Amino acid sequence: MKETVVVVYEKPEIYDPIFIEGLPGIGLVGKLAAEHLIQELNAKKFAELYSPHFMHQVLIKKDSTVDLMKNEFYYWKSPDEEHRDLIIITGDTQVPPTDSYGHFEVVGKMLDFVEQFGTREIITMGGYQVPELQGEPKVLASFTDLETKERYKQILGDMVVFREDEGGAIVGAAGLLLGIGKLRGMRGACFLGESLGYIVDAKAAKSVLTVVAKVLNLEIDMTALEERAKETEEILRKVQEMQRAMFEQQLPQPSHEEEDRGYL
Repeated sequence: MKETVVVVYEKPEIYDPIFIEGLPGIGLVGKLAAEHLIQELNAKKFAELYSPHFMHQVLIKKDSTVDLMKNEFYYWKSPDEEHRDLIIITGDTQVPPTDSYGHFEVVGKMLDFVEQFGTREIITMGGYQVPELQGEPKVLASFTDLETKERYKQILGDMVVFREDEGGAIVGAAGLLLGIGKLRGMRGACFLGESLGYIVDAKAAKSVLTVVAKVLNLEIDMTALEERAKETEEILRKVQEMQRAMFEQQLPQPSHEEEDRGYL
């Protein structure tokens, strides 16, 4: 394999689909959100993407067989005119961060593929690492252009924080799909959920998917994701307790003389 390839199993009859990306990244936020959306919509897998830019390994399955690492395309055909058809991509991996050429090549292949179905709009999902969390994870939004921003703003209102950190970056597929897509005349948005980043963050995934469902005008049952979010909260609580304990251990201990002295 010398270049990225897309293996197609079915050519669905879909019209002007929105392309939704949820690949592994910070807290696996985008991947969790995409997988839950696929499950709830009963979306159907119709293609797989393989690339020599992915890590040089295979993944072992429960039945002792192996598979190359891959990304998977799913489609959902709307049953009515009130909703848009969807193409959703998720998978095992992204290109390693040190391989810039690989990122551009893989994202280019993704866009080549979805363009065949008339895709003009992209939504990417992921995590945004923060040092600490207070309350529900915020969802940060970025857009390809001001017209798209205003259109989404009318739908979402104050559900998201519109990023204004000039010079900030969105790395990986979540950013490049919008950047390269923009050069091809596509429009879109990126939604990133706040996450500590070092745990599988279902709570942030739920926040992001709630926003995306609003954009798509879909009612998504979040029960399974909410259960995982509760597990996330419990893990976070334990981590915070451990951090507090470690911090207290690092504080200087009073000497025996200071303990005996008491208050003057």
